[in-house]
Amino acid sequence: MKFLYSALVCLAFFADIIIADLETYAASVEACKKLFPVSEDEIKSFYENKTVQFSNDFKCHTKCILEKEHIFKNGKMDADSFLKHALQMPSLKNHQAEVLKTLAECKNIKGSNECDTAFKLGKCLFVDHTTFVH
Repeated sequence: MKFLYSALVCLAFFADIIIADLETYAASVEACKKLFPVSEDEIKSFYENKTVQFSNDFKCHTKCILEKEHIFKNGKMDADSFLKHALQMPSLKNHQAEVLKTLAECKNIKGSNECDTAFKLGKCLFVDHTTFVH
C-alpha cells in the first residue's frame, strides 16, 4: 500500500501538468482503476523498468487517465491542450524549450491500438522525459 501511495504521489506530478486540483486527478485515477484494475507492481514497473511487458488493462488504464486529464483525445495526443496546461504549471513556465522538445518527440507516437498508443505516450512524457517529474 505504501508503494501505491508513492506511485500516486509520483503520478501527481503528471496531474500538475494538466490540472492543479489533485482531488480531480485522484478521482480520475480511481475511476480508471475501477474500469481497468492494475497492480502495484505494474505501476512501479512503469517508472522503473523500460523493458517489461505491460497488460492491456494497464495500457487502457493509462489511456483512461490521459483522456480524463485531456492529454489524449480521439486516439492521439491533444498537443494544444498539453502545451497550454504544461506552460501554466509553475515548475515548467520557464522551461518552454524543454516542453516544446518533449511535445515534438512524443506527439506522433503510435501504438498497435489506442490503449497502446496512450501507454507509449505516457512513457514518453513521464518516464523518458524527466522534465515532467521534478
